[in-house]
Amino acid sequence: MLEGARMHRKIQKEAGPDYQAEVSLAVLVPVSLHDVPAEAGEETDTADGPAYDPAETAEVLLEGRADGLFYGPDPAFPIGGDAWTVDEIKTSYGRVDRMKEPVPVHLAQARLYAWILMTQRNLETIRVRMLYVCLTDESRKAFTEELDREVLCAWADGLLEEYAVWVRRMLVWQAQRDVSLRALEFPYAYRPGQRELAVHVYHTLCHGRKLFLEAPTGTGKTLAVLYPCLKAMAEGKTDRLFYLTARTVTRIVAADALRLLRQGGLRARSVILTARDRICILDRPDCDPAVCPRARGHYDRVNAALAALLESAEDYDRESILAAAEEYEVCPFELALDLSMFADIVICDYNHVFDPRAKLRRFFGDGPGAGSGALGRILRDRDGEETEDAEGQKSARKEPGPVLLIDEAHNLVDRGRSMFSASLYLADIKEVRKAIRSVRPALWKKLGSLGTGLRALSADAAEETTGEGREEYAAAGDLPAFDILQDRAYLVYAECEKILAEERTRRAADTGGAPLQGEARDKFLPFYFNLRHYLAMYEEMDACYVPYCTGHGENAAVHLYCVDPSRQLRECMERAVSTILFSATLLPVTYYKALLGGTQEDYEVFARSVFDSRRQGLFIADNVSTVYKDRGPQTYREIAGMIRDITSRRHGNYMVFFPSYAFLGAVRDALEEAWPEEEGCTRLYQEPQMSPEERESFLRAFEEVRDDASLTGFCVMGGIFSEGIDLREDRLIGVIVVGTGLPGICAEREIVRDHFDREEAGGFDYAYRYPGMNKVLQAAGRVIRTEQDVGIVVLMDRRFLTPAYLRLFPPSWRDWERVNADNAGDRITRFWDEWL
Repeated sequence: MLEGARMHRKIQKEAGPDYQAEVSLAVLVPVSLHDVPAEAGEETDTADGPAYDPAETAEVLLEGRADGLFYGPDPAFPIGGDAWTVDEIKTSYGRVDRMKEPVPVHLAQARLYAWILMTQRNLETIRVRMLYVCLTDESRKAFTEELDREVLCAWADGLLEEYAVWVRRMLVWQAQRDVSLRALEFPYAYRPGQRELAVHVYHTLCHGRKLFLEAPTGTGKTLAVLYPCLKAMAEGKTDRLFYLTARTVTRIVAADALRLLRQGGLRARSVILTARDRICILDRPDCDPAVCPRARGHYDRVNAALAALLESAEDYDRESILAAAEEYEVCPFELALDLSMFADIVICDYNHVFDPRAKLRRFFGDGPGAGSGALGRILRDRDGEETEDAEGQKSARKEPGPVLLIDEAHNLVDRGRSMFSASLYLADIKEVRKAIRSVRPALWKKLGSLGTGLRALSADAAEETTGEGREEYAAAGDLPAFDILQDRAYLVYAECEKILAEERTRRAADTGGAPLQGEARDKFLPFYFNLRHYLAMYEEMDACYVPYCTGHGENAAVHLYCVDPSRQLRECMERAVSTILFSATLLPVTYYKALLGGTQEDYEVFARSVFDSRRQGLFIADNVSTVYKDRGPQTYREIAGMIRDITSRRHGNYMVFFPSYAFLGAVRDALEEAWPEEEGCTRLYQEPQMSPEERESFLRAFEEVRDDASLTGFCVMGGIFSEGIDLREDRLIGVIVVGTGLPGICAEREIVRDHFDREEAGGFDYAYRYPGMNKVLQAAGRVIRTEQDVGIVVLMDRRFLTPAYLRLFPPSWRDWERVNADNAGDRITRFWDEWL
């Protein structure tokens, strides 16, 4: 991509001052639907009037960006005089001199640009030039054609006639959807404060801002967010909702909320997107048509699969997509992506919107169609600069677009850092070098140079490192060896692109290289994708990045760490009409607003808890210290004894959360040694790398309400059992949190600390205290899930009693009680006696 962009710029510059580069083109095209037949089951009338008039002419926005535009003679097309020419440049590492004609889909793209220009300027003739360029030797091959108005318009009309079938489907559906949305009622009586939340969401969307919404468990935030956005969709304020989650379990919550709304009459298409690896039919995903039978002829069959799904259902989950993909023999992952174009609600992971390696470029890419505002400009030029709303307020006409609903938004901070960071490992370079040595000697040589550069950078960085506590990483960005390494990385990338071009065109034998197969291919492709991401992040680097090295010698690695992802996240959010970020834990909001791309103009809302705070007993153990210097056999035994004492005061289900597996294991050993498991008192332990079946079995044990026995689950904070699980009523009556949840000291946490210390924003808070307290709040939030629940939360660490932590307590935690090993059990017994 980088080499291709460089070549584009070079050609455009060589063309001279009269050459117009990167010309955005857009036009609203009337499409006649008179002759498009109605489909089976199509509803054109409703109780509220006609849902869709089949005689209506639709308008379709056609937009794109031509590589170049010029007027005059074309040396490659000596016939005829001066004319406007649309230039489309395609680059490749393959040979272009053997081409006999342009690639059909490339030519179709250029013809559409030409047709838009012809329509805009009322031209009688226009030329299209396809210019193919080899990136290896810069050789070029041009194909030019001249088209008159009648021929080009007939060709474009043929395309639009084919598309008219899909236009009608969309219009009929949108009319039916909007009728249902206007009539849609909230599915039950509003909980206290829930209607106010919905109003805040609606106003935020109308003003095109971001909303940071903290809503404790039980406020019904999922429906309070979804419902007003759906009502706004019926008013044309948004055309699609993206419900973004960090975990599969929260996707299920969103799907359940939509299912409830459908019971009340909602008609809206929703699709749940699954990661490629989890939905691919192959054990190891490989989209090469020579390997995957679904890839061969996919585009010949996918339209039929799409039509069948759109006619038969309105919600599309993993199972329904897999079934349709099997019936029509298409790729399930690509089918799901195509369905998203027709969906009103897309439920997916954060990375589908934010991750530069995985985001949906059809919605959130960098070119036209991704928030370019073309429709808004056309409508303003045609209809005027301002419109008047129902209240008589004038405002600039806005183009409808997506709304982002970000669930459990506290997770997006670390996910954002991960998405926009990158690393290169010497071990990976050595592995791919070994695998391709015999088949790609040129790449082998360049990889050797890259590895040498990484060793040199690591050595220089280690030599420059000063200060205590910094042995685990070494700053690298200001060293000359860092820039040298990047130059060598670009050379390796160019060679990789050349190899891929040969693989795509199957010309390896002609160019002297052997095809990539077996281990060579398995090692090459992951390395290539990682290198591409690394170089893309290098281009993104600003003051919020810290390049650093870890390891020494053969274990050397260089990292481009994104300390503050707010800019990138904000840029992604700007492609949406509005963004709602919500969670049960967004305190302190200044921290989350700063790191999640918020601005002063964005809104903050704190929903009050609907629960009676007296139904939750909150106890802080002042005799426990979990700081590293105080940990030891005696501490572990004291904690184990308190856990046994607390959980023995009432039969039921409990969860105990620890800062790490190591801490959990130490307390487990102390507990089992001093107090072996007794009859009627079962213990379950979370293990690292649990399979989905093991996780399900763990949670299933808590579905049973116990009145004459006890179950205690031992888990880690921030893990799969500390967020998202919903154990209502007496399925969980107590949570014990051991420690303040501080993340372990590591290179990246120390970099975050140093960065925000320099910004005078409280480095320790940003790196450790706030993320740790978030884990504590999430774990404690497992207890009280409904207004009828009664339960206890015990915080075991005296640091919770310090002002730095007390000011992070949510309002519902203002009534806490101080306890110790001697009186905790008796005080908790008194709490139960008051409620039983």
